[in-house]
Amino acid sequence: MKNSKPALYLFSPYCLLRPTTNRIFDVRLVDAFAGVALESEIIYPYTFMKDNISSKQIESYYGVKHHVKSRLQYTPLREHSGKSWRTFVLMISFFFSSLRIFVNELFKNRKVYILSRDVKILIPPLLLKGLLRGFFKVKIVYLAPEVKSGKIFEWVIRRCDGIIAGTTLTKERIQKVVPLPEEKFALSLAPVPIYEKDCSKSEARKKIQYHKTNPLIVYTGKLGLDIHEVKYILQTAKLLPDYQFLFTGGRPSAVDAVKNYCIEEKIDNVILTGFFTDSTRIRSYQLAADVLVSYYTSKDHMVEYNYPQKINEYLSTKNPVVTPDFPATKDVLNNSNVLFVAPDQPEALAKGIKKLIEDPALSNRLAQQAFKDIQPLSFPSRAAVWLRFLEGV
Repeated sequence: MKNSKPALYLFSPYCLLRPTTNRIFDVRLVDAFAGVALESEIIYPYTFMKDNISSKQIESYYGVKHHVKSRLQYTPLREHSGKSWRTFVLMISFFFSSLRIFVNELFKNRKVYILSRDVKILIPPLLLKGLLRGFFKVKIVYLAPEVKSGKIFEWVIRRCDGIIAGTTLTKERIQKVVPLPEEKFALSLAPVPIYEKDCSKSEARKKIQYHKTNPLIVYTGKLGLDIHEVKYILQTAKLLPDYQFLFTGGRPSAVDAVKNYCIEEKIDNVILTGFFTDSTRIRSYQLAADVLVSYYTSKDHMVEYNYPQKINEYLSTKNPVVTPDFPATKDVLNNSNVLFVAPDQPEALAKGIKKLIEDPALSNRLAQQAFKDIQPLSFPSRAAVWLRFLEGV
C-alpha cells in the first residue's frame, strides 16, 4: 500500500470539556503536530463536570488552527472520582483505544506515534505492543512534565521509544532513575502559539474594559486560597494599594472565597474575572498588563521540574514579567528577560513590581528581550524539532 501521512495519537488523561492549563497544552500540542503534516488525533475521557462545554466548541474555545480530530471516550467518571477508580477506568478506556488504533493501522503502511503525559495510560499500548510485537508498529513517547518515583514509572520509561522532557533538569533526573542515552530525549520547554492577531495594550484594555490609570498587575492561572501563589500575590496587592491587581480564572466558589479574603484583609485593589470557558479570551488580559506575575512556590509545585506554561505566554506579550528564579526555568529565563525576585515573600514581590513600574526603560528592555527569546519556542518551531525527534526514535 502506498505510504500515507504519519499518524499521531495523543492520549490525554483530562476531559477537554473544561479548558484549563493542562488541557490547553494537550490540544495545542496536537494542533502543532497537525501543522507539520501529521494526521493528529487527541483521545480523552469524558468526565462529568458542572458547566461542561460541548465537544463541538473545542476548536474555537481552544484556538485550534489546523485539522485535529478529537475522540471522546465515554466513561462513568465524575469530577471528584477517586484516584484508584479513575486510574482503573482510564486503563480500560485506553486499552480499547490502543486496540482500535492497532486495528485501524494494521494494513496501513505509515508511521504511527502514541504520546501521553500520563505514565499509567501508556501501559495499555506498551503491553499491546509487547504482545503483538512486529504487528503493532507504533512508536510510544512519554511527555515528561516531571519525574515520578516507583516501579511503574521506571517500567514505562524503559519501554518507551522516546521521551519529550519538560526541561533539561527533568531529563537529567530521569537519566539518574533510568540511564537512557541522550538520543532518547527531546525537550518541550513550554512552547506557546504564534499570536498573529495580538492587539496593542490600549486596545486590549478596551476589550477587557479596564479604564483606570492605575498600573495594572496581572496574574492568569489557577485561582484559590489553597494556592500559596495566589495568597502571596493578594498580600502583595495589600502592600501596593495604588496598583490594580487582576486575576483571571476561578470557579464561583473560589472567586467568592477570594472576595471574602480581600474583605477580611482590607484589600480593595483586586479584580476577579472568574473562569473563561473560551480560553482564547485570556490573551487580552495578558496584553493589557503593565506587569505580569508568576509567583509559584515550592509549597504548590516541584520547582525543580515544573515549568509553568503561563511564563512563556507572558514572555510573548512584550510586557515585563516578574518571577522567582527556580531551577526548572533556567533553560529559558535569565536576568536579561525577566526580573527575578526572592520566593515566598510578598515584600520582595512588591518591591520587584514597583521597580518595573517606576523604571520603564528596564521594563521595556526585559520585555523586548523576552519576546526575542521566546520566538524559537513557538509551537510550530518546537513541533518541527519534535517531528525530527519522532522520526529518529
